[in-house]
Amino acid sequence: MAMLYGCSPGRQNGTIEQNHQSPLKSSQINEAQINKTQISKTWDHSVRWFNAESKEKINGVALVIHGLNLQPDKMGPIISHLNASGIDVLNLSLRGHGENFAPVEKMDNSRARLDTFKTVSYKQWTDEAYRAYRHARKRSDERKTPLFFIGYSLGALLGGDLLATYPDVHFDRMVLFAPAFNCTICKGLKILAPFPRLVIPSLSSKSYRANRGTPMAAYIALFETIKHFNQNVSLKLNVPTVIFIDKQDELISYRKLKHLIETEKLDRWKFHFLQKGKIGVQENLHHLIIDERSLGKEEWDEVRGKMNQHLLSPESVTENIMILYFNCDIFN
Repeated sequence: MAMLYGCSPGRQNGTIEQNHQSPLKSSQINEAQINKTQISKTWDHSVRWFNAESKEKINGVALVIHGLNLQPDKMGPIISHLNASGIDVLNLSLRGHGENFAPVEKMDNSRARLDTFKTVSYKQWTDEAYRAYRHARKRSDERKTPLFFIGYSLGALLGGDLLATYPDVHFDRMVLFAPAFNCTICKGLKILAPFPRLVIPSLSSKSYRANRGTPMAAYIALFETIKHFNQNVSLKLNVPTVIFIDKQDELISYRKLKHLIETEKLDRWKFHFLQKGKIGVQENLHHLIIDERSLGKEEWDEVRGKMNQHLLSPESVTENIMILYFNCDIFN
């Protein structure tokens, strides 16, 4: 039941050390296929930079946010592709995921991470997302490049809520994978809200999970994020956006997403429909669409091509330059 990798919705913020290199674990290297010399880590355990392969030409900066109970490193294939396309990436690990948990004496990391996961809240995750945005915005401004947002499910929801509610938040373009602006199984879970530390066993693949299950505290945070987002939807969200989704998604209603876009007149948001391939697909969940393993090679190649077209096409670059000059005229 707790399969909402990104459907549901620390350590204190630290200074980014852009020249400090941090090695990855072997499993991370295999997943992200990113050379460790491209990585710079912060003292804040919630964020990590992955630098573009070429330092000579930076095409943009991207903030990437994972899904609920998904290992943040599983966004590695997306990050690797962005890096290869000349984009610096700041990957956010939400509280209760990755290294973003409170160690407990005489408790191993997996148990301590789950224990932290039982205490998360909408405000905590939103504060983390906003701090990460400020880091990404700072680098984007310094390098005079556009700022992109890429989010999966819960991550996409948090990014959308951030853009809708914070006056100073702006993304030049967004890529959203199965955004959790609605949740088809949430109604049934709400009856368990009085038990925030109750862990719902996960039916998702162990190789993708950050924890063995998802506490009700995380689902409560999800409910609040969805509610807050829907209360603050406005045309501020209407930046060029591609939404990747499988119409058979078990957790997100495509029809409700379409209704949201039409009702709120978000005419710069476009759907790109995915369908799991028949060869090489190792994950059956239609909600899981973030890598070759979950989609198949042909579909994944299509995703990568569409991301490049959306973020880096000549039309996109021209538009971003015009926005940059416009902003410079305003503030100079």
